[in-house]
Amino acid sequence: MRLPASVQELADVIGRERALYLVSQLPRCIVRDGRYKAATASRVILYVPRRMAADHELVRILGWHDAEKLRQHFGGEILHPSLCMELYRPFRDAAIRRLVGEGVPQAMVAEWFDVNPRTVKNVMMGGLVVEEIPQEGIEAANDNTAPVVNRRAG
Repeated sequence: MRLPASVQELADVIGRERALYLVSQLPRCIVRDGRYKAATASRVILYVPRRMAADHELVRILGWHDAEKLRQHFGGEILHPSLCMELYRPFRDAAIRRLVGEGVPQAMVAEWFDVNPRTVKNVMMGGLVVEEIPQEGIEAANDNTAPVVNRRAG
């Protein structure tokens, strides 16, 4: 699967696996998602300094060699890499199904994966949100029992 462009830039410098590892280790910034009333979204922000000390967070996460590569290529820039959820989600969902299938309570699985219990329920239902729609009293638009009116006659 292809990486998002923002992560591919990192992968071009330090490699795919290291870029994915870096994104997974960065702290999340929770922001309000304006599309829904109480929705939030996670983002990551990565500042790559022009000069890097040996105890810098990038060095701790990647090691000196890869952190130095990033500094040489992106020094002084603020990056906003994607969280790569489209890569992570299938593995997360498979693990959720396995754990719930083994008898772990859905609430505990939700806590372990830091998701809403509704997310676990949706994963267990195959990602489909099933809603009952009452069918009583609804007539089809092409109802053949309606009276036929001949407008030409008469």
